[in-house]
Amino acid sequence: MNVGKEVIPSKSSELNLGRNTNDVIEISSEDTSIDTNQLDQVESSSSESDNETTLKDQGSWCEQDVKAYLLSRFTSKEHKRLDKWQKKCERNELNGKMIGRDVEFKLMGNELAPLFMVPQDDETREEYYINDSVVNVFFELLKKRSDEFPNAYINHYSFSSHLVTQLIEGLKSEHEVLAWFKVEKLRGVHKMFLPLCISSHWVLLYVDIKEKIFSWLDPDPSSQILSYHFEKPVKVLQCFKSFLLPKLGYSDANEWPFVVRNNIPKQKNSVDCAVFVMKYGDCLTHGECFPFKQEDMVHFRRRIFLDIYRERLHRKNKD
Repeated sequence: MNVGKEVIPSKSSELNLGRNTNDVIEISSEDTSIDTNQLDQVESSSSESDNETTLKDQGSWCEQDVKAYLLSRFTSKEHKRLDKWQKKCERNELNGKMIGRDVEFKLMGNELAPLFMVPQDDETREEYYINDSVVNVFFELLKKRSDEFPNAYINHYSFSSHLVTQLIEGLKSEHEVLAWFKVEKLRGVHKMFLPLCISSHWVLLYVDIKEKIFSWLDPDPSSQILSYHFEKPVKVLQCFKSFLLPKLGYSDANEWPFVVRNNIPKQKNSVDCAVFVMKYGDCLTHGECFPFKQEDMVHFRRRIFLDIYRERLHRKNKD
């Protein structure tokens, strides 16, 4: 994939932690339009089925495959279940209830309720926002799926935003944070994901181990997180470069470039950043393309609810 590169000016260069600013790169947007005819032939499989297979069984994940997976239609059974939960949400019957089939992934109903709310125009009401519990569980489900189908999805590891928040706020040191992880679990992974909520805005820090690149995915280019809160991502990067990656044998981690990704879908409102970040991670477990847009957020919100309710991500059956 040919992409343009542009050096980021001003304070964001400090993210390089003392390195040449030429290693701080911005990847420009490119046309990600694809043929959507095959979407009409795709229907989501029920995650309760025992005979599910993945697109990877039929070949590599191309952009059309990923888009077909992301926008696969709900089955009639899924529609009925979503309608039932939607009505419960409208009657405020989700509050105070634990929702989910597995204790490990259960969440409170009020945490999942925003997934049924559709922001109008540029509304910024708090009830539309998705909290860190939902985001972290979704990334755990991504890992669960890749563990179950190691030949179908990219081997990766996701760090909890809870623990990193403690690092950023100074509640825990780098050594205390790293003590929570077993280095053995990180060996051999291709990608590392770290969803971050900074100043009520979600972004994704993504480490490509094979390519030796740190990437910053911000669904709102106007957020200026790197300009006004640059010390926070710097602290996280320092933890990766000076502590975690060297433990995995990457003594050159301090030389890896920091890249701001611009060839990604952008949010057009003020409340869907968490959904974008979750779907960035989802796409990255398939490859490096992001074939979705703002108009897909309502579908994604409902899909994420079903995924968490069933404690496993949906997959596509062989045609």
